[in-house]
Amino acid sequence: FMSRQRIVSSLVSCVVILLFLGVALLALGEIRLGFIDTLLSLIGQSTDQMTNLVVWQIRMPYLGAALITGSCLAISGLILQTLTENPLVDSSILGINAGASLGAVILIGLASQSKTLNVDNWLPIAALIGALLSFIVVSAVSRHGAKMQILLSGVALTALLNGIILMIELSLNKFDFEKILVWLSGSFWNTDSDFLLTYGVLTIVLLLLTWSVHTELETFLLGPAMARSIGVNVAKMRYLLLALAVGLAAIAVSVGGAISIVGLMAPRMAKRLVGSQMHVLVPVSCCLGCIIMVLSTLVANNLFLPSVLPVGLVTGVITMPYFLYLLFKSN
Repeated sequence: FMSRQRIVSSLVSCVVILLFLGVALLALGEIRLGFIDTLLSLIGQSTDQMTNLVVWQIRMPYLGAALITGSCLAISGLILQTLTENPLVDSSILGINAGASLGAVILIGLASQSKTLNVDNWLPIAALIGALLSFIVVSAVSRHGAKMQILLSGVALTALLNGIILMIELSLNKFDFEKILVWLSGSFWNTDSDFLLTYGVLTIVLLLLTWSVHTELETFLLGPAMARSIGVNVAKMRYLLLALAVGLAAIAVSVGGAISIVGLMAPRMAKRLVGSQMHVLVPVSCCLGCIIMVLSTLVANNLFLPSVLPVGLVTGVITMPYFLYLLFKSN
């Protein structure tokens, strides 16, 4: 167990870093704003209409999307790593992200044939259906198997779904192919305020549900037998936690496209900072997931101005060195 002082200092540091990066994301871009001007706009004290427009209408949606995606992927990854007892697991390993991506690709393919189908309206639903179906398939295959079988099933399903996605991509016209490519590379495709508000509320609900069962989640660190001995309904709780993990991953993919590595990295980094006590691990993992996504968005929006990079590409570049370190260390 980490000392209380280290836990508090780590949590405070994460919050401060997140706030700084959030303000930086709002201030920096093709139109550069001063940090003080940005802060004044945030608290409603700015009289500069241009500053208010840039902060609230242009850049705030990107910050909101980054926070939704980062928090969802981080907590989804934490749940899956705890249940599978494998620190190198997240929703992408179990085929959930690939399923969501396949749902989106099929929808875009159908929309290219039927001009009456609105992709923007139906894409999140298609992604959610794909994620749920992938989860059901993996669960059915590994229901009576060893705890590692669900991981192997997920890897096999991911490879299969990625192959199907590629075949569908190759059958589309150039315009739809490029649209899918952008989405699969990870991007905030819809920054409409109503869209983000809906998914923001869903995110808060699922995060609160996860927090309400964080004590039960912590018992899985002791193993199913120990969890059962202290009164936890292991089968029911495992199903609930997996459902939460799938729901969070589906929201993240719906908002941010195929971004996945955040869910693998944030919980690992949080454990190194604050240990395995779930009442601090949950908020710190959530905060670190948001930090990774906001930093990635900041870099993606500013590195090659006026061009904007896919956020998923930047996320991979930022987190890959730490992932490789963990991979070689585990061997």
